[in-house]
Amino acid sequence: MLGARSLLRLAVGLAVSLLFLTLLLARVDLDELWGAIGAVRAGWVGLAVPVYALALWTRAERWRLVLAPAMRVRSRDAASLVVIGYTANNLLPARAGEVVRAVLLQRRAGGSRLTALGTIVVERVFDGLVLALFLPLPLLLGGSTGVLRALAAAGGAAFLVATVALAALAARPAAMERLVHTLLGLAPGGVRPALRAWSASFLAGLGLLRGPRAWAAVTGMTALSWALEAVAYAMIGAAFGLGIAPWLYLGVAGAANLAISAPTAAGGVGPFEFFAREVLVVFGAGVTAATAYALVLHGFLLVPTTLVGLALLWREHLSIGALRREAAAAAADGLAARGAAEARLAPAEEPRA
Repeated sequence: MLGARSLLRLAVGLAVSLLFLTLLLARVDLDELWGAIGAVRAGWVGLAVPVYALALWTRAERWRLVLAPAMRVRSRDAASLVVIGYTANNLLPARAGEVVRAVLLQRRAGGSRLTALGTIVVERVFDGLVLALFLPLPLLLGGSTGVLRALAAAGGAAFLVATVALAALAARPAAMERLVHTLLGLAPGGVRPALRAWSASFLAGLGLLRGPRAWAAVTGMTALSWALEAVAYAMIGAAFGLGIAPWLYLGVAGAANLAISAPTAAGGVGPFEFFAREVLVVFGAGVTAATAYALVLHGFLLVPTTLVGLALLWREHLSIGALRREAAAAAADGLAARGAAEARLAPAEEPRA
């Protein structure tokens, strides 16, 4: 049974997705849309598959780097967990895949779930920062609209603030931990121990980000992974004959993926397609062709990854229902206290040279 808070998040996500799907389809003739989808050249779509797979593998290797001070994870396991996390995000609301990934990592490698969650938050901040940097340049050179400028400004400001905060936490962990605990002293007494345990585990997840080499490595792998994904976007664009310069797909990647940071239904359906279409229209694509492209592109990103993730879950003797229950249990208030106890029982390894 879903609680009232979960039902509210689900309802808000569905409402946002339906709103953007309505906006997406309001400007197109459905017969022309299906005709455009049917005319796609499948060869280009096939070529995009290994490129997107390489982007996912790069993200898995980045996660291994972020995790390195706390635990050793094999490349194969990291890649498997990243795909399973994406699958859970595609099928479950509230980006439950992030929690699922932390839970499964703890099963395989031990350590604290919340430390793992801290590393995933680090990943998301770097993703957002790189995407926020990808978006403005194509818009400045290729044209823009008020909605896209607002998205670029809001995304850039939010992730810049988050990056500065992470840098401060990573540079002076002891001082920042004291400050965080002082601020948490203002919280109600009943939740204060759990919040303090959560913050300690989260700070442990920032262990890699100490020094310019660590920041450069994570930033470089993040930029590489999204550049590879933008190449796959460009290949799908070639499948539709959109005639858009390949580098402009950096703007498509930035807008579509920043848009799904907001609450949506599972998989980010609605905002992803709408903002991908809007960027292409600004760059000169026809509305119908750009809409068909956005729908096929999102299907290309969601369907194969989800099928592979389900196969991996089957191999692990897990189901989506089990993942939902794991995510709900891990997100409960008691997780912080359990995570702190796990961290005390299984101390993190010293960083490797």
